[in-house]
Amino acid sequence: MKRLIVNADDFGRSPGINRGILETHLHGIVTSTTVMVNFPDAAPGLERALAEAPRLGIGLHLTLTAGRPVSAPEHVRSLLDDDGRFVHISAWPAQMERFDPEHLQREVAAQVDRFVSLTGRPPDHLDSHHHAAYLHPASLRAMLEIARGYGIPMRNGLLDLPAAQAAATLAGILPGFGPETALPLVERLQAVLAEGPAPFWPARFEAGYYDRTATLGDLLVILTNLPEDSVTELMTHPGYVDEVLGASGYRDKREDEVVHLTHAATRECVRAEGIQLINFGDLTR
Repeated sequence: MKRLIVNADDFGRSPGINRGILETHLHGIVTSTTVMVNFPDAAPGLERALAEAPRLGIGLHLTLTAGRPVSAPEHVRSLLDDDGRFVHISAWPAQMERFDPEHLQREVAAQVDRFVSLTGRPPDHLDSHHHAAYLHPASLRAMLEIARGYGIPMRNGLLDLPAAQAAATLAGILPGFGPETALPLVERLQAVLAEGPAPFWPARFEAGYYDRTATLGDLLVILTNLPEDSVTELMTHPGYVDEVLGASGYRDKREDEVVHLTHAATRECVRAEGIQLINFGDLTR
């Protein structure tokens, strides 16, 4: 059987994103979301989601590259720029070696605590904005420890690939890393994974529906090529552009995604392909 988690990233980033995610869940194929709890619209968005969408899986989108920290700034100073915001992902290759491991661990834990305080329960899974928490040994270790402690899954970070392949993936996420610097970092990250036990995550992570390849045709191709007898997570970013979102690097495509994820052709494709739509809470080891 083909089992598919359709996760909408960035819940809480703005009211328009919250609205788009709820629409694609209630009227489309989205089954899960992950929340950026360091943004002001996370709390009202979660209140609405818990009331109106009880079947929506809700996880934590650990955020280390956008907005302000949940922790007191003086306690995570190495992670911040001069304005008190997280260092943007584009600057990580040049700056991440100066990040204090204790600051990363503290902020990851603070965001988990914030999620629990807003929802009254642990997240049903963990992932990370810009995949950043997977890219530093300290934050990756913190993620793994929290996931194991709560017995919840994580997004497949693709770090279980062969080292050279994982390094190429990393270089694609962080263009400032060339192969000669990406490979040693991957080896450090894989050493964290090797500390065990093995991560609990879906076998496949599908990141191909994004930006220029976030078209209805691309979505249908992904849905018609899911492997049998496997669980795939499909990453999506639906939402509506609003003033809060501002000049975000990923804007207008969000509204396209709302259309695609609720489209009659998409829903028919899921039915015709016999795809079982699930969320992370449905997974068992």
